[in-house]
Amino acid sequence: MRSRPKGRQVDPKAREEIRALLGDDPRRRDLLIEYLHRIQDRYGHLSAARLVALADEMKLSMTEVYEVATFYHHFDVIKEGDTPPPAITVRVCDSIACEMAGSSELLAKLPGILGKDVRVLHAPCIGRCETAPAAVVGQNPLPHATVEKIAGLVKAKSVKHAAPGHPHM
Repeated sequence: MRSRPKGRQVDPKAREEIRALLGDDPRRRDLLIEYLHRIQDRYGHLSAARLVALADEMKLSMTEVYEVATFYHHFDVIKEGDTPPPAITVRVCDSIACEMAGSSELLAKLPGILGKDVRVLHAPCIGRCETAPAAVVGQNPLPHATVEKIAGLVKAKSVKHAAPGHPHM
């Protein structure tokens, strides 16, 4: 007989955090992405402990939760012992349309300009080819991205998606 069940054990603190975050909302599997977004938005990343707690709370396998969380580029999955990412992440699309419009230049220049407190990542297609090069500052998509526009959004900490009619839309 085992002294404890197989697999990762649910951390009691993470369980309480997840229960508080989900509240009385139903634990339906079709809401998994919504709940991953809630965790990412609240904590800035998806820790392994919170993913285990979410899987347990939703009665899903850890594999199901992990494969969804790691499929999408906008989720930051952090393993045990890893350092969480900085508060602001800039994702620069590096697919063909954005590459042709200058995304590689942005990727080369931004880390030196934005500094160590901002993470700059290559991102797969973000679905904004018509406005290449495209970038996303936090959750804020930026069409026709330039170093100056990105630096301005970072400086203003404008990391939420702009409302329709906003000058960056």
